[in-house]
Amino acid sequence: MVGVARSPAARARPAGWWRKIRYRLSQFGTGLLAGVQEVDETPAVTLLSADALALFRRMPRDARRHSLRVLQTMEAAAPVPAELAVAALLHDVGKVAAREAGAYLGLWLRGPMVLAEAIAPKLLTQLATAQPSRSLRYAIYVQLHHPEIGAAWARAVGASDLTCWLIAEHQNKARRADTPEADTPEAVLLARLQAADDQS
Repeated sequence: MVGVARSPAARARPAGWWRKIRYRLSQFGTGLLAGVQEVDETPAVTLLSADALALFRRMPRDARRHSLRVLQTMEAAAPVPAELAVAALLHDVGKVAAREAGAYLGLWLRGPMVLAEAIAPKLLTQLATAQPSRSLRYAIYVQLHHPEIGAAWARAVGASDLTCWLIAEHQNKARRADTPEADTPEAVLLARLQAADDQS
């Protein structure tokens, strides 16, 4: 039997891209519900310093709920060291930079951007601009660079070097669990954060 020829665009897509799209659509639905539900911030109040808690509370409700779910997912599997717990709670705080510049980076935009990143990753990089503004191009920049932004903010409120490193690297796919350095203590913690983020 002769197989159906795939287009060059289809051949260029990374393996599992459709699974990623379905997963992101599921996250989008979860985010919609989170926007109208109350958030129990007890873990954040318990674990974060006053300044770090203020930083956490700068995030919108759906982002705070996501961060708490990431922490809960890790806690269900094994004890969570304090520095990893703080990273879980603050890993997406850098996304607030867009809102504070007047650029919209809400759920209705993040979902399509994540899909675009899965299908055509270079497109968003070409559109992004680092100059803070109310523009879509700055919102795209923040979506792509929120780990570094969040790590800098976490450092400013006294987070440890390890916590800041975990925040900065949490979307670095090159540091996934199948890399040669994956057995270092720091990499093991990062793998836990990445896995819980993916599941939440």
